[in-house]
This record gives sequence, structure tokens and C-alpha cells, in this order.
Amino acid sequence: MKKFLFAAGGLMLLTACGGNDRAAIVDSCMADGGSDKKTCECMADAAEKNLNDKLYGKLADAARKGDENAANALMDDLSAEDKGQFMAFAMQAAMTCGAPE
Repeated sequence: MKKFLFAAGGLMLLTACGGNDRAAIVDSCMADGGSDKKTCECMADAAEKNLNDKLYGKLADAARKGDENAANALMDDLSAEDKGQFMAFAMQAAMTCGAPE
């Protein structure tokens, strides 16, 4: 019972700290149907590694909304500097994560 409580507490802590951001990004990527799970996980990891916390959070929020309008709004709301960082991440992720199998 103690192990279950610790595991549940750890899961709640991860969720409260944004641990579900990665899952939202992976799920959204897979829902698009153009990439497999491995590629989507790679892209989510690249986003976490290469985007600042603010941009990563905005990407996760757009992924949770799951529609094209949210993605467009994300890009429209970014400063020129943030757009540059986002585009650099996207190019790096495309080269690193490759195409779906």
C-alpha cells in the first residue's frame, strides 16, 4: 500500500510540475498521423531540451488544444526572438528525429 501511495504521489507531482507537457506533445504529434511514437517522443524531447520554459509550455498548451488554430495562434503570439528559437528547434528536431518509419 505504501508503494502505491508513493507512486501515486510521484505521479501527481510530475503532473503538477508539467510532467504531462511531454505526453501532450507526443499525443498531439501522433494524432496528426504523420509520425510514429518513436519520432514523436524524439520531437517532444528535443522541444524540452531546446526551447525555454515559456515556449515549451506554450507548445504543450497548443498541443493540448489539438487544433490547427491553436498552432497558428502560438506562432502569431511569439516575438521575433521566440519565433527564431522555435524555428531553430524545429529544424534541429527534423534533422535529429528523422522521418517516420
